[in-house]
Amino acid sequence: MTTTLVLCETCGYDAAQPDAARPGECLASEVEALLQVDDDLVIRRTRCLMACQRHCAALLRAPGKIAYVLGDFRPGSESAEALLDYARHYQLSVTGQVPFRDWPAGIKGKFIARIPVLDD
Repeated sequence: MTTTLVLCETCGYDAAQPDAARPGECLASEVEALLQVDDDLVIRRTRCLMACQRHCAALLRAPGKIAYVLGDFRPGSESAEALLDYARHYQLSVTGQVPFRDWPAGIKGKFIARIPVLDD
């Protein structure tokens, strides 16, 4: 089953520096650079997750599992590693729930929303 990590590449827009690289774009690049070849984890970028007050934001989802929106990340390898580590635990979970004891430190306090499984 494929797990998708959707990263907002427009997070952190600064009107004072409209041409500067956005923090969301920097975080997405970090995650992509750290991702090992893994057919079951797909990284996708989106233009907005509407979590502007808690940028940089990500959505973690897989068919038949609870989905999560996370935010308040800072661009950099520490945040990217925490997201990928959590995504790997998420992949191993049947429901998408990851026991708190397995959460990487960089994930704690980052949850914005928990989206229940949508039955088709």
